[in-house]
Amino acid sequence: PATGERVASFSYGKGFLVFLLIFGVVLLGLAGFVLYLGTILPHSTAGPVELNTSHGTPLNVSSPAMMIYATSAFLAVLGLIVLGLYGWQNKQRQTRYELYEHGVAHTTRGARTYVPFAEIQDLYLFSSGQVAYTGLITNLAFRRTASEPFHRVLPSLKGFYTFMETFRELYLNARQPVVLDTLHAGGSVTFNCLNGAQVWRKRMGGDFLNVDTQPIVVSRDAVLIQNSVVPMSALRSMDHSRWNETIEIRDAAGKVVLSTLATGILSHDLFLSTLGLLMETPANDRPATAPTFA
Repeated sequence: PATGERVASFSYGKGFLVFLLIFGVVLLGLAGFVLYLGTILPHSTAGPVELNTSHGTPLNVSSPAMMIYATSAFLAVLGLIVLGLYGWQNKQRQTRYELYEHGVAHTTRGARTYVPFAEIQDLYLFSSGQVAYTGLITNLAFRRTASEPFHRVLPSLKGFYTFMETFRELYLNARQPVVLDTLHAGGSVTFNCLNGAQVWRKRMGGDFLNVDTQPIVVSRDAVLIQNSVVPMSALRSMDHSRWNETIEIRDAAGKVVLSTLATGILSHDLFLSTLGLLMETPANDRPATAPTFA
């Protein structure tokens, strides 16, 4: 497929990996050194050893040799844990990204995959880590359809926020015309949505990519939300509060049609833009009654 011009390239930094590798090796080296000290310990030092913690609690060790072996084992276990963490992080940081005018390419261990923006149905933005409770977006994931697994981009990507903003802009520019063409041809477009409770559960508990979604189906003349069909002509306002992350849509009577966390709607930039354009369509260009969704 035509990619258009390449806009930017992004990759994961190696600094943290180098630190983990060196730290793990140093811990194992210290473990070996402490064990070596045990071999040169004078035999006259045999006997129980009593230590006091910073809180004054006494610790009794049967012999200096036992204390040395325990210290060496502790350092060795820490070293292995750090090296295990290095291996896990190294596996997650193998991907390189290229953003093009019409799509995104990701390359992992020489295997390159190009995904056109126009084919991406779900763009999932979510918050994780220490800032999860604030709602700050720190992760991006995307997939072509709901039957495919998400491809997740981690916040440790160098220039992640630049990547995310550029991705969102290019995605909207490429996907919006496709959606509008579908709607003007009499079709409908489905946006998958997580409810607010599920968004918060994932922020606190993880397992972000295992999502249970409900559809919001948009046609040129109506929107299907929670099994209720609302004519587009009945919608009057759409508010997106960045302060509390909420999207709120009301009808002509002031009744709330939809109120949910923005990031709970997959591809929410596209959803807001599409609904905004449809709501601006003159009323005489739409039927007075809502169509029936199949």
